[in-house]
Amino acid sequence: MNEMKSKVLRYGVGFLLIALLCWLFPYTGDDWAWGSKIGLERLHLWFDNYNGRYAGNLIVLAMTRSNLLKTVIMSFCLIGIAFCAECIFKKKWVYYASLVMLVLMPKLILRQAVVWTAGFSNYVTSLFLTLIYIVYIYPVFKMDKDKASVRFRLWHSLPLLILGIVNTLIVEHLTIYNVILAAGVILYTAVAYRKVFVSHIAYLLGSVAGAIYMFSNSAYHSIANNQDGYRQMAEGGVILRALRNYVNEIAKHLCLNNVWVNLAILIVCWLLYRQTKADMTEKRELFLAKLSMCVITFYNVWALLSSFGIATWTKQKYLLHSEAILTVLYMIALISLTVLVAARSNRLWEILFWNAAIVCIAAPLLVVNPIGERCFFATYIMFFMLFLELACTIKRDNVVQLLEGKAFSSTCVIISLAGLCFYLNIFTSVYQTDRARLARIEKQVAKGKTSVEILHLPYESYLWTSTPEREPWIERYKLFYGLPENLELKAVWEYKTKKK
Repeated sequence: MNEMKSKVLRYGVGFLLIALLCWLFPYTGDDWAWGSKIGLERLHLWFDNYNGRYAGNLIVLAMTRSNLLKTVIMSFCLIGIAFCAECIFKKKWVYYASLVMLVLMPKLILRQAVVWTAGFSNYVTSLFLTLIYIVYIYPVFKMDKDKASVRFRLWHSLPLLILGIVNTLIVEHLTIYNVILAAGVILYTAVAYRKVFVSHIAYLLGSVAGAIYMFSNSAYHSIANNQDGYRQMAEGGVILRALRNYVNEIAKHLCLNNVWVNLAILIVCWLLYRQTKADMTEKRELFLAKLSMCVITFYNVWALLSSFGIATWTKQKYLLHSEAILTVLYMIALISLTVLVAARSNRLWEILFWNAAIVCIAAPLLVVNPIGERCFFATYIMFFMLFLELACTIKRDNVVQLLEGKAFSSTCVIISLAGLCFYLNIFTSVYQTDRARLARIEKQVAKGKTSVEILHLPYESYLWTSTPEREPWIERYKLFYGLPENLELKAVWEYKTKKK
């Protein structure tokens, strides 16, 4: 009972602290469209020729109409990711590590996938719901036949059918992954247990039905034929398209910018290499392990210098191509080393599971434009899950005691609180300026002004399209806040003052 109270307290405090921060996130960019009559018009047409993210669209329609509801959904999903991680790995320290993971999220992913409501409603919610299913099926890797039959019961089928449908109506690359995940679980249990469970079939049917319904939206026909004004299949053939997407976007957001998770993975890889190298009797295996460690270490140093030393948009093609090649080598080295370690630690399928998840989620992004940082929230979390899996593979008593001790949890709490205080300073200023500039505009309109200055928000590098400088954002901002249609908004960094 005391353990249960402690768990409720941990997650309750975590939820409230995250909610305090989420309350401060402003509505920006496409939030203004979803929260105005434009969003209702999209709903009236049932998003025809817009996209097939039916569940995600309904979520954002709700979130943009109530800051309280937005805050609750955001906080619930974010703390829910930490809860799912703890449920998967059955370790209390995972909760504290998860908080650090959220605090140290790359800024480019944070601003598009978390702070931006329209991004959150698709990219965070889809990952959270996917983790719920992973929590359900993950024990298949360690269960015997009798326990499996008890766990996966018939009455689970209906909720899993619904979850499968909803999960595949939020964002496209997670839709594809969920279909692959559902089919893969059935294949695994068929081979490992000589059984197929009805609940797994229900989830597969739900995910397939959801995927069919999503991609039946006429928007994807327009995208495939390059007739959509915003999204398209990149020109130049499939191979050239994939290479361009990979070099320009995927390499940096998939791995390169995840410097803290990369370092965490490097540390556990070194520990696991030392733990298992004595068991590598074949020279080629030992050579591969050493080479992989060298590549992983080299890549971490490069990533630190690249992410903290050079802004992404200033990189020239030679550097971009070098980083793209290094990222491929890093992924090959990471998969090779983790498989070598897993084969000697009785966790082969678990480690393959997370590696496969990263690849499957990222692969669809090769063939569609445009792609942004928000698309990589899921892969960031999957890299973190791989880190947790590797950390749970460590058998050295001193390391295990460290992870399960008070020193580790206390350190994680301090890091998390430091990050929270930092972000509270950032977004308190953003929140206050956002409210003040709207109040000033409304005051000017009340005086009969037809042209009004709108101030840029502070710390805009943490926000996505936060100031309406041009169309269609100006129109959408006015619609969202009920401002006159003929009002002219002029974006400025400082308000003009009259000379005495």
